[in-house]
Amino acid sequence: MRQGFRARYCVSAFLWVVVCTFLWACGDLGSRHQGLSGLELKAERWHEADQLFRNDDRWLGGDGAYSVDLGAARVLWLFGDSLIGPGYSRDRSGVTVVRNTVAIQRGYNPAQASAAFYWNIEQDSPEPFFRSPGPSWFWPGSGVLVENNLVIFLMEIEAADNELGFDAAGWTAVIVKNPRAEPSRWNIQRLKTPANEFGVIIGSAGSMALDGYLYAFGTQRTDHDAYLVRWTLADAARGDLMHPQWWTGRTGWMDQGLLGHLPGPVLADAQMEFTVHYEKAAARFLEIQTEGFPEGCLVYRRAMSLTGPWSGKKHLYCPHATGDEPVLFYAGKAHPCLEGADLVCTYAANSLNERRVLKGHDLYYPAFVRVSVTDKR
Repeated sequence: MRQGFRARYCVSAFLWVVVCTFLWACGDLGSRHQGLSGLELKAERWHEADQLFRNDDRWLGGDGAYSVDLGAARVLWLFGDSLIGPGYSRDRSGVTVVRNTVAIQRGYNPAQASAAFYWNIEQDSPEPFFRSPGPSWFWPGSGVLVENNLVIFLMEIEAADNELGFDAAGWTAVIVKNPRAEPSRWNIQRLKTPANEFGVIIGSAGSMALDGYLYAFGTQRTDHDAYLVRWTLADAARGDLMHPQWWTGRTGWMDQGLLGHLPGPVLADAQMEFTVHYEKAAARFLEIQTEGFPEGCLVYRRAMSLTGPWSGKKHLYCPHATGDEPVLFYAGKAHPCLEGADLVCTYAANSLNERRVLKGHDLYYPAFVRVSVTDKR
């Protein structure tokens, strides 16, 4: 095991879970819910799909797990802290932790698809796919295709003198001009992005191209309320993200430079990581996240518009840990481009016990959940 594994490994779990101890625990609530205007969601674990990420000789686990449909049955996966092995053994005791990696899934059904993983190599040592020029590091947020270009949001994380040892310092983004190529040959350009004085990490959560705009959700690093910003698709395709507009509620959209104060959140009590997508079977937008501590549940909200009003949170699926030691469930997301169910979701499973993670392969991979969606109106 490389020196420093404990400090580098545990931070992902803490970022999404420990700082959210104010969230209520889910309890044993089952996996079926009906009552949102006739909408019924039923979820179950999809163990066959889990094998997608468990067949590589060197990539031995990771969290985060945003997905982007690149077209032509290719799906990009964006991971945070990832475990890279030496290649001659899948034993996790010899892993190196890198801050981010990516993968390309070929085929839309994860139970039948294959995946190839990518990171950088420097002096025969694994390095992050998205490198930081300074002492800070990047954890990927969401990504979206914009007029044949790929925009990926990145959370900038830095060491800090607090109980976690780190903090979210801000956000940035990159644009990939040739996303159809293999990631090892991508032309990646870091974009200029405007800071905001509100502590909102733009793009940490879901993003989408819709009706002429690129929309991105971002969360405030202190309380995880979520806000919505947008750019014109023309600006985003050029890589110009310097002039975001913020949704302010009654006064509509406002340029960031005109904001005198932080507007009200679009979603209260969110998470740093979540997804929002338009669910055709439900004819509305769905927000998917995890909630609860230490054992989180997948929950969802629905709205007719990205700007809301959003419903209250309803439970979708509650994992159950085996054994005596607590397992952390976090980073819940939906992946609407995937096939094999009406909706496919994932969550991360982790432990604060390093030995618990390293001794086997039951934790620290994205866990798949398949969901049936029925509108019974």
